[in-house]
Amino acid sequence: MTNPLPVPALLVITDPPPSPRTIEYVIQEALGAGCRWVMYREKTASAERFRSRAIYLAECCEANDAVLCINGDIGVAQACGARGVHLQSADNVKMAREALLPHALIGVSCHSIEDALRAESSGADYVTLSPIFETASKPGYGPALGVAGLEEAAKEVSIPLIALAGISTANAVDCIQHGAHGVAVMGGVMRAIDVGAEVKGLTSAINLTP
Repeated sequence: MTNPLPVPALLVITDPPPSPRTIEYVIQEALGAGCRWVMYREKTASAERFRSRAIYLAECCEANDAVLCINGDIGVAQACGARGVHLQSADNVKMAREALLPHALIGVSCHSIEDALRAESSGADYVTLSPIFETASKPGYGPALGVAGLEEAAKEVSIPLIALAGISTANAVDCIQHGAHGVAVMGGVMRAIDVGAEVKGLTSAINLTP
C-alpha cells in the first residue's frame, strides 16, 4: 500500500524564477494560495545553498501543513525534515525507503510506461510521467506522450501518476480525465505573473473532476 498524496494533488516544482523574485517568495505565494505539495529542485545551487534553502522551505511547508519533497538528495531530505524525496528512474527506491521514515512520500521521475512499472515494483508511492505536452522546461525526453499516452499508462500502472510538462489551467482537467491522479507544474507557477491566481486556477481545475 502506498502513502497517500497531498490534497490537492498539485505538485509545484521549483526552478529559479525571474529576478528579482526568489524561490522562497514564489513558494510562499503558492502556499498562501492553497498549494500543499512542493518539490525543491535547484540544479545550479551549491551544496550549502541547497541545504539551507531546503531547511527554510521545509519550515514554510510545515507551517502550512504542506508536504516538501527534496529532489534527488536523501541526505538533505533527512537533514531538513522534509516529508519526502523525489528520485530519478535509475535511483534506488528501497534505499530511500530505508533511510526515511515509513510514511515518507517517495516519487520517481518516469518517461515511459516501462519506467513507471519499474518504479511501482520498487515501492514508489507515485511517479511523475513526462513530457505530457511540449514544454521548454523538459527538453530532451522524446516526443510528448499526450493525454493518449497518459491514459495508456494509467491502465497499466497502479500507483498514482502525476502528469508533468506543459501543464496549465487549460489542460489540467484533460490530464485528470485521462487517468492522472494529479499534475505537476514548474515554469507555469515559478514564472507566473500572479502566482496565487495560477495556483488557484490549477487547483480549481483539478477539483472540477471527480
